[in-house]
Amino acid sequence: MVSAMRARAGRSAISLLAILLAGPLLVVLTSPLHTAAPEWSHVLTNLLPVQTGETLLLLVIALVTALLIAVPTAWAVTMFEFPGRRVFGWALVLPLALPTYIAAYTWAALLGPTGSISIWCAEHIGLKPNVLNLGGLGIVLGLVLYPYIYLPARAMFARGMSVQIEAARTLGASGLSLFMRVAVPLARPAIAAGALLLSMEVLNDYGAVKYYGVRTLTTGMFRSWGGLRDLGSALRIGIVLLVLVAVLLWIERRSRRHASTATDQVPTKRSLPSARSRWIIFAGCSCVLLVSAGLPLWKIIGDTVVVWSRNDHEALVNALGRTAMLASCATVITLLIATLFSFRERHGRRSDMAIRAANLGYAIPGAVIALGTMVLAGPLDRSNWTGPVLIGSIGVLLYAYCVRFLAVGTQPLFGALRSQPRTLDEAARMLGASNWRIFRRINLPLLRPAVLAAAMLVAVDVIKELPLTLILRPFNFETLSTSTYRFAGIEQLREASVPALLIVLCAMLPLFFLERLLGRTER
Repeated sequence: MVSAMRARAGRSAISLLAILLAGPLLVVLTSPLHTAAPEWSHVLTNLLPVQTGETLLLLVIALVTALLIAVPTAWAVTMFEFPGRRVFGWALVLPLALPTYIAAYTWAALLGPTGSISIWCAEHIGLKPNVLNLGGLGIVLGLVLYPYIYLPARAMFARGMSVQIEAARTLGASGLSLFMRVAVPLARPAIAAGALLLSMEVLNDYGAVKYYGVRTLTTGMFRSWGGLRDLGSALRIGIVLLVLVAVLLWIERRSRRHASTATDQVPTKRSLPSARSRWIIFAGCSCVLLVSAGLPLWKIIGDTVVVWSRNDHEALVNALGRTAMLASCATVITLLIATLFSFRERHGRRSDMAIRAANLGYAIPGAVIALGTMVLAGPLDRSNWTGPVLIGSIGVLLYAYCVRFLAVGTQPLFGALRSQPRTLDEAARMLGASNWRIFRRINLPLLRPAVLAAAMLVAVDVIKELPLTLILRPFNFETLSTSTYRFAGIEQLREASVPALLIVLCAMLPLFFLERLLGRTER
């Protein structure tokens, strides 16, 4: 009896924790009921249509660019033997190490009005390209974010359709026909899932769209809150963003409604094309890698070498230390919560809806979570109980990170738990072990690889996160991401390259780790 009461109390406590983490989302959705918006009529009539239109147009351009790059390169690396295939397999993931705002600043320094490549083109061929516009930003975002589609598409091509491909080859399909009529339709669910993640990143971006002068819903939230001093209007724009996210989630689910998700798990056999075709594939992959990662990294490293001697090393060390502290604390807290939620999902009688709601944070732009967190903490700050100690504190910033990146911590654990046979739990239960003891002694040790992967992903996401950090950080508290944004805001792009390079180096570690895991599945 006592043990049953303790189990119910534990499940209730975990559910309450999940509801607390879903708080910012609930605050934003209910904002018309509790937060006045004196400028809403002006925003709704004059600003919101333009912001929504430019957001959708930017999203379409980025998606089209990424699809045209990701799907053919994933097919080539998976299906053909050509010079450098193994290197391209992991190197084509490198653009993910570049946060969108850093890539945007770098391309502005290369192809902006005063960019080095733009000046060279004007002097030698009479043309002066300029990417500082909506179309240019969409292409830049597509170049940086295409690995979100490349990785799942490559995994699907490698171990998801070998039987169908062999059958199509037997019937005479080859080349473009095999790719367009067999491979792409079968990989549609994986491609759609990657496209959804890419869309979330585009909607979350603030540093790049602000620098390029593109009027998106995210910049509209900042302008309504900071420029018009109207928090209510900013929260209502957040609702529009959430509706857009919900539509994207619905489209992604519709795209895989009638699609088979079963895979044969048989490695796809690579073919050896003609010598000419092999070098064409090599040239295509080289161009993609050069444009998406090579040129930006070359520019960042070159600028770092130039300005390193005159850089404020003390400020850089402080920013690095604060970034490491935030990433470490947020990772530990997020993984502790993810472990509790994993226990609840594994040993609960049914799935907890509160946990599902809490896991929606990754699909919500950081600016929306930040404003929801501020509204949630406001009454406590104004009360006599706590005093003005929450907003602008490290604690609230860490809470917002947990809300934003909880899904990054829980999903690897949930996936690994589903692969553990239930017979292990049943055998331990027959020997008298409690659910918590089973989880601690059996489930958790088997989760170590998944925990390591989740820890690295959460840490890197915290290091790269910009809009949430800008809104909720303590006064005069600089991290690597905010330092990069601050230098770019005053047109000191060379000085911005130093913290940008440190962010890129931190992001490369989990990419190599994930590539090794993916490479094992293809052998």
